[in-house]
Amino acid sequence: MPIWPKRSPDRRSGVLIAGAYGMSNAGDDAVLAAMTAALRRLDRDMPLAVIARGGHKTGRQAGIGGLGRLNVPGWLAAMGRSKLFILGGGSLMQDVTSRRSLWYYLALLRAARAMGCRVMLYGAGMGPIRREKDRLAAARCLDKCADVIAVRDRASLDALTSWGVKTPRLLLAADPALSLIPAAGERERKAGFLLRPWPDFWVHVPDFAAAARYVWERYRLQPVFICLSPDDRQAARSVCQALDGVPYTLSTDPRRTGRMSLVISMRLHGLIFALTGGAPAAGVSYDPKVDAFCTEAGLPMAALEDVSEQALRDLADLAMHMDGEHISASCRTLRAREQVNLSAAAELLTAE
Repeated sequence: MPIWPKRSPDRRSGVLIAGAYGMSNAGDDAVLAAMTAALRRLDRDMPLAVIARGGHKTGRQAGIGGLGRLNVPGWLAAMGRSKLFILGGGSLMQDVTSRRSLWYYLALLRAARAMGCRVMLYGAGMGPIRREKDRLAAARCLDKCADVIAVRDRASLDALTSWGVKTPRLLLAADPALSLIPAAGERERKAGFLLRPWPDFWVHVPDFAAAARYVWERYRLQPVFICLSPDDRQAARSVCQALDGVPYTLSTDPRRTGRMSLVISMRLHGLIFALTGGAPAAGVSYDPKVDAFCTEAGLPMAALEDVSEQALRDLADLAMHMDGEHISASCRTLRAREQVNLSAAAELLTAE
């Protein structure tokens, strides 16, 4: 079945989305689901497709069309028919995880502009880009190719300014996953830990185990290690092996995060799921995006390199004493800001 319906050759319609989708990451899946739902509110019959790993499978899971990440003829054809190309959300403009991925996304932006699409970055994170050559290439590409860049935090806005990006319309928005309605359910008397493998993580395994023991003994909250990605299981199991008799469970259900009585998360979307569910939360930052979100949401946070048993205990205590109205107010503020993404997309879709 074609992704785009038959139409006159001079008419464009619909949206083509690209990002880090199809990677078995619940946070990225949530972003795609949120974007798709938002765009469907504009027009339920609008053609939508995603460029993702797994192509058709990933698109089918999101209820839209799908194209493989390396299907160059396919996504060039889709760009030729689309009115709007969206890159994001997520931290795609960075070279820490992979320099190759940065150049891949820049190539997509150039192709979309060359094929005549309007171009938007939607709820995007910017940086870090460590190499000057990469920063200059990213800035030139964004200046030349993007109509609108809606970022998810002020730090990303500052990054664009420091890179010298001037031509696109720059907007302060928020992460698209904030618009999702949390799953219904009773608050669980449990503490959710969302950990991920990272070079600095492994030396702190005893500290995280001590923190899990502390919340069990101090607050009688059973630790639940929630894995948003298959890679997270190794980190979670390493901590579980050091718990010495503390009862715990492992979970791969991200919907539980917002029902926890406490959340300590390295994962950005673990913090977002906690906030939207009204759960007290604290962040352990391995990346500037975690710092930025904790700052804007008013959540306690510690840098991974500074983690100790006492620092994690203090984080747990600070989160447990958070005011519920503060959590609700932060969520309302960021959700209202997230709507900037959709408003900008709607303007690009309706402009002549």
